[in-house]
Amino acid sequence: MLAGGWPVHADGVTSDTSGSIAIEIENQTPCFLFGGYQFSVGMRYQQFRFRASTQDSGRADFENTGIDSQNNSFRRSYDDGSLSASVDYFFGKYFFTYGSLGSNCWLVQNKNTLETDHLRTLDAGLGLGFQFFIYKGLFVQLAAHVNVRERKSLIIHGEEYTIPGMDYSPGLRLGYRFQ
Repeated sequence: MLAGGWPVHADGVTSDTSGSIAIEIENQTPCFLFGGYQFSVGMRYQQFRFRASTQDSGRADFENTGIDSQNNSFRRSYDDGSLSASVDYFFGKYFFTYGSLGSNCWLVQNKNTLETDHLRTLDAGLGLGFQFFIYKGLFVQLAAHVNVRERKSLIIHGEEYTIPGMDYSPGLRLGYRFQ
């Protein structure tokens, strides 16, 4: 499925009707600009899409996206092993909302000493987005997402870091729908 996609049709209908299943692949494009990656595979059926994702945000710093707290002495980014599953619901052709559950591995760095440590969290989130088709199956998605999690702490070189219990994440994704 990762090497290619194929349409699966229910009851012999074409992929443009409501009874078809389409495979979508996409990536969070800004991750590549920071030396990381994000990759999602989704299955779309009528107004619903089920997605599985993995990511490593490279050098991107998510500490400044904390809503209930931020710590300027630390840097926080997604590391290898961050996985999530999402269920999307489309209101018409372009607008969608989604819920997600992610097991994220964070790479936390003390900016003063450059020492790092890992912190795993279980994040639940809600998001809103728009999906625009550019050419045939090629699409762009703009989205905004809010995550909540249990606040966990760790000590790096004598300084305590506590991850925010809530943060936001804007998104820009490029993808392709196979039909």
